[in-house]
Amino acid sequence: MSTSDYQEFFLFAAKAGALEGYLFKRRKVELLTVWVDNIDKMYHSLSPEVKKEVDPVFTPVLKRILSYGARTLEPEQREKVEQMIPPALAD
Repeated sequence: MSTSDYQEFFLFAAKAGALEGYLFKRRKVELLTVWVDNIDKMYHSLSPEVKKEVDPVFTPVLKRILSYGARTLEPEQREKVEQMIPPALAD
């Protein structure tokens, strides 16, 4: 991967990890639309090569985001997170 690929990867990882931590065991959660939109945009801007490398690592994080956010994520937000999970790793 090139340096810019690693930078994109780092930014995506930081945002996804932050969202996972933000949702973990919170009683009150503010609107998450901006958070989800940001990681969605960043993920979709990653090259296919980078996605191939990071999908096995980040799919569990995305699944935890869905689990921790079960009561707080709006359907549109859930759908965006679900769409970042490759079908082969969705089970």
